[in-house]
Amino acid sequence: MVNLTSSQQASRPDNRHRGDHSTACKCANPEWFAPEGYRRLPGQMGHAMSRLVVKDKRTGKMTLRQRMSRHPYFVLLRDVAGRKRDFRPEKQALYDAMWPLCVQRADLATSVVTFNGSRLADELSPKDEQGNVIPKTRVEPSRLSRLFEEWERYGLIERPDLEMDPMTGYCMPRHIVLTDRFWQLCGIDMDKFLAERNERLAAEADGIIEPGTHASVRAARRRWYENMRMATLISRREKASKQKRRKRLSKLPLDDRRNAMAKLLCTRPAHVWRNLSPEDFDRLVWKCLRQLELGLDYEPALSEIPDIVH
Repeated sequence: MVNLTSSQQASRPDNRHRGDHSTACKCANPEWFAPEGYRRLPGQMGHAMSRLVVKDKRTGKMTLRQRMSRHPYFVLLRDVAGRKRDFRPEKQALYDAMWPLCVQRADLATSVVTFNGSRLADELSPKDEQGNVIPKTRVEPSRLSRLFEEWERYGLIERPDLEMDPMTGYCMPRHIVLTDRFWQLCGIDMDKFLAERNERLAAEADGIIEPGTHASVRAARRRWYENMRMATLISRREKASKQKRRKRLSKLPLDDRRNAMAKLLCTRPAHVWRNLSPEDFDRLVWKCLRQLELGLDYEPALSEIPDIVH
């Protein structure tokens, strides 16, 4: 065996070396409680939230009443979920924080959590005074992805198959569906919960499937996902169109920018601009330019200004 000297070890031919960054998670103790002003959830969902969190009447501070990571269910099914030992403290804190957040964000009729993984991670992350996520203490979405894989093995959630956006090639937002087992662990009355869910399904039913059946639940979830899919496609295409418009207008001087935006507005439906006064139309032009960050504060570089022959 050849022993390398320290100088030989330092100069590796591929220039690869171990980093000096910390591998500890950025937010080791995430927590989430409903902000002030949130209305109590109706029926059994509100009862589930009351079993999870409690509010100190004297100080008004919210604390956990029940730590779901300590539930015997996770000990019983540890082998089934592919685990060999108990959760680490960071994982326990993530479990405890995710439970009330999922209850708060779930839809009563379909049990679909209406936030995707990235938005849930932002909800759990500490924020500054302006309400922005602090990057150094952010809960990374990859932690939630691994947690959802584990929850699926525990039978707590279902996840739909990944779909690709044919226009952009990116994956569509992926939401989770809470199973009946999830709600049972909350300690609620399942008969009352299913009755409330059936009432909501009946209100949303399209008259094709009998409300209260498993098929009606699947149909409601399918409708929800289809609506979310269409909203995502429309949002992404509007964003791409906005970026394309900004790139084209950013090369023009301010006066030509205003003129081009006025022409774009006149291609919209007539009710948007035809009945406006000249002053209101000019304000609308400026508003659209500011939305594209092309207002008075923006000036194109000299190399970007085209030669205009009058």
